[in-house]
Amino acid sequence: MACHTLVFRITLLLLLASSWPAQANDRLRVSGFGTLGYTADNNRDIYATRDISQLPNDDYRTGANWLMDTRVGLQLEYKPHEQLDLVAQVVARDHFKADLDSTTELAYLAWHPRPQLDLRLGRIPYDAFLMSDHRNVGYAYTWVRPPMEFYGWIPIFSLDGADANYQWRSGDASWDVKAQLGKSQLWVPVNSGRDGGYLFKANNLAALSLTRQTSLWRVKLAHSRFTSGNPLAALAPLHAGLDAVAAAAIPGVSAEAAELREEVDFYKAKISYTTFGAVYDDNTWVVQAELGVSTSTKEIVPSNRMAYASVARRFGDWTPFVVWSVSRPQAGVRQAANNWGGSNATVRDPAIFLANSMRINQETVSLGVRWDLHTQAALKLQLDSTRAEPPGAGLWLRAPQYRGQSSRLNQLTATLDFVF
Repeated sequence: MACHTLVFRITLLLLLASSWPAQANDRLRVSGFGTLGYTADNNRDIYATRDISQLPNDDYRTGANWLMDTRVGLQLEYKPHEQLDLVAQVVARDHFKADLDSTTELAYLAWHPRPQLDLRLGRIPYDAFLMSDHRNVGYAYTWVRPPMEFYGWIPIFSLDGADANYQWRSGDASWDVKAQLGKSQLWVPVNSGRDGGYLFKANNLAALSLTRQTSLWRVKLAHSRFTSGNPLAALAPLHAGLDAVAAAAIPGVSAEAAELREEVDFYKAKISYTTFGAVYDDNTWVVQAELGVSTSTKEIVPSNRMAYASVARRFGDWTPFVVWSVSRPQAGVRQAANNWGGSNATVRDPAIFLANSMRINQETVSLGVRWDLHTQAALKLQLDSTRAEPPGAGLWLRAPQYRGQSSRLNQLTATLDFVF
């Protein structure tokens, strides 16, 4: 999406929000959030993104852009009955395919049959992280963006389905247990240009989380799993080549081809994600960390261990912070086991490259500061230094000739985050 298109969408949402009565009646609430961000980096061979649903365009190749973090969201909440809520949220941001469906983050009916029980039906937030409910709301957290090693590889923000949340108190703590069922889909880039996309479908999505909240601590444990629901059409020629070699009954080679055929097909990959996170906030110190493990039945979808830790210290309206984040593969690099003769270059090597292409082996250290210049707005400045080891740049798009090399990317980002 061109920069002027994104600006138009953001301007339209802001105009809608400003023209709506602040209090139309006691049943309707209109609110919103936004970020205006500018990022510059020092490596023209790496096309960095906020998450893998974005596709860098020519602005990224200049080493500076407004698109990575800029976004605006508008949320409407209507209460037709004391036990019912209708919620809709749209977010204009840069991502691979910006249509009405992908821009609509939330659209659900909530029912509160008892004070402790909440039921929701429709498009609901995907509850897999400590920051699931506000990862798009930059004003709600200290840094410029959630750590990419933890949040960037799985850009599922919502699911179409239902969930149930039960709350209770024990001593000075409140507890929440939430179960979700549904499906989701999102466009991700696989080739250059806006036509080179893949509609990834997460079917049979099930999630369960447990949260404990006190005045100082919030701790959350979550587990989710889903199945990839469709193949990638662009891989059909490679799959056909692997099938032909597998059917040739060549000792060793055909078995390797059959295995590779299965490993480089998104279809019916079973993916699971388990996270544990905690945040401590005493109004002076803010310490936050999450650990995660992802597993997949196919090599083309990464199986990783990931983590981040952040420490921030408030000095009045100023909050300096430091963040460390990392993601490491659980499996080794796929290597060729047999000589396929004339099929080495045309079938075997492309399949092995593809099996390794989504590996994530990178680490980032970030330093920054937040200035709360207003009760509803904050300025942030953040410097990120990231190193990826080959083959492990699955979170980045990059020039083909550099895919086998270690890479370092330094990014400097300034943002204005606000809520209204």
